Amino acid sequence: MNVLQKYLDQNKITRYQVAKKTGIANTTLANAVKDTKPLSGQTVKVISAVAQVLGKTPGQVLDDLIKLENSEG
Repeated sequence: MNVLQKYLDQNKITRYQVAKKTGIANTTLANAVKDTKPLSGQTVKVISAVAQVLGKTPGQVLDDLIKLENSEG
């Protein structure tokens, strides 16, 4: 599973909620959570949108994602 999707699931938010609250396109988010999309390929736009919805800074979200990715293996 894509690390971003796993992060969204852990925080109990959906791509739809992120799109609705931030105005980012749902297709952008759909591409961001594809299994073939590595964390290193995520855009600042996507990380920032997730951060906005969670009330965190983009840096905090990125740190969380890196920890999650490293814990997977």
